[in-house]
Amino acid sequence: MHGIVFNVQRYSVHDGPGIRTLVFLKGCPLRCLWCCNPESQRARPEVEFFAAKCQRCGRCLEVCPQRAINPDLEAAARVDRSVCDDCGVCADACPSQALRMVGREMTLHEVLAEVRKDASYYRRSGGGLTLSGGEPLMQAEFSAALLRVAYDANLDTALETSGYGRWEDLEALLPWTQLVLLDLKHADSAVHRRLTGVPNEPILANARRLAKAGHPMVLRVPLIPGQNMDEDNLRATAALAAELGGQEVHLMPFHQLGKDKYARLGQDYALGELPDLRLNGQEPLARARRIFEDAGLRVQIGG
Repeated sequence: MHGIVFNVQRYSVHDGPGIRTLVFLKGCPLRCLWCCNPESQRARPEVEFFAAKCQRCGRCLEVCPQRAINPDLEAAARVDRSVCDDCGVCADACPSQALRMVGREMTLHEVLAEVRKDASYYRRSGGGLTLSGGEPLMQAEFSAALLRVAYDANLDTALETSGYGRWEDLEALLPWTQLVLLDLKHADSAVHRRLTGVPNEPILANARRLAKAGHPMVLRVPLIPGQNMDEDNLRATAALAAELGGQEVHLMPFHQLGKDKYARLGQDYALGELPDLRLNGQEPLARARRIFEDAGLRVQIGG
């Protein structure tokens, strides 16, 4: 069985207990305005262009079967995304890796072999594998199989999910998942749709099913200035978290670490001027923390 993986990130400490390895799967049904991993959104591998690495050699022009490479080698928009089919021929020919494919097919055992490289750290810290995305429910069969082989290998397993997907697919992952990290992005469904492209009713329905089943769950709330940090929404989100029986909430401050990725994929980034809360957000983060603590929740500020 194969899945499309775009990154395996070792030594993570913000995505579940202990030291963890994050496996990021491609494909996501949401289009969050603040997404810091835009390369996760499309379900198939795609071409990235790193302008600073380009040697202007013209090899990509020679080999591209779709003629999708801009003949102006000084142009910032190197790839015409309207005709590029992400075949990867240009990336194979590029001597400087200025053109590179993001996302590749991996088998279950290839992924597990990567994850097990840090098994000694997991044992000492209580860590393990966290399956993330994108949205793992977009590759539900592969996700279930990967979590099962990791669980059977005595690795702690966690799942990061938007919660947007079929309950049947999420339920199938639970026997092999020791912790679910589920996002609450906005309490109002209409605003949620504007910010992410989808309503929040399916997410809340799945969250309530998880809570009813008593499955261990941590709720995570991205904090985006000007989008979901008004007091009314924070209080409504805190009330939802309390209703779901969440004892612990992770507040995830907005940052600009993914900004350059949009240019590499030929995409516009809508929130490039927002302040990075990790650098200049002590007061708004403290205010958000107080609101969630007032709802009886234990709060952790995420990375």
